[in-house]
Amino acid sequence: MGKRTFEVEFHSMVTIELDDEVIKAGSSDDFFSVMGYKMTPQEVASRIAYQKIFNGASLSQLDGFADQPDSNARLIKEDVIDTEVNEDK
Repeated sequence: MGKRTFEVEFHSMVTIELDDEVIKAGSSDDFFSVMGYKMTPQEVASRIAYQKIFNGASLSQLDGFADQPDSNARLIKEDVIDTEVNEDK
């Protein structure tokens, strides 16, 4: 029995609800300032949504947010907008 490889590309729209404390943590002078970087609220939302969807991570598992309760970040909606599948040759 052989194996086949497929490249799957999809685009999705996600709605995420973040507690103000999560946004404050991402843009604070604490954890992220050590790296010389402060995230905008949009970057905080993007990073957390990505980690929740693609890595199955909870908020408390993410660097800089480990002190936050998981309930402070909740995916409300995820819709796949477009999908393209190509078989590698």
